Amino acid sequence: MAVKCIAMGNRIMGDDGIGVRAAEELSSTMSEEGIIFIFGETDADYSLRMIEDGDFLFIIDAAYTGAEPGTVTFNSIRDFNLKKPQFFSQHQPSLIDLLKIYEKKTDGFIIGIEAEKIEFGLELSSKLKNRFPHICEEVLDFICLEIKKLNDK
Repeated sequence: MAVKCIAMGNRIMGDDGIGVRAAEELSSTMSEEGIIFIFGETDADYSLRMIEDGDFLFIIDAAYTGAEPGTVTFNSIRDFNLKKPQFFSQHQPSLIDLLKIYEKKTDGFIIGIEAEKIEFGLELSSKLKNRFPHICEEVLDFICLEIKKLNDK
């Protein structure tokens, strides 16, 4: 089993690139923990090819649910697979859809970072820029906690 962090998002669509930016920030620290980082960006097919049965995944992407911008949510991949909710993504088909279609046997979490604005532009919105260090810390703490749980099994 490999632990993989998959960063999704479009760098030229403002806040949609928050998952990629957060993973870039965390990759040097987390790579020392043996985590494999995959920068899938908008290419769900590429990301899928990098996933093997048995992998434990942390998929980081922008979310647009109406929550406060910069809010970080953590959802089990198992919950998405069991409930089969409609999961909307700017990157269609989404990586979650492809995991279901190809019946990849994985576990892990979808880490959603609430966007403020998804529009053409290279910069994050001011709210996400201001919260960026806190967002990265929250994601790092969560990943470290989940890896500790995996190692304790």
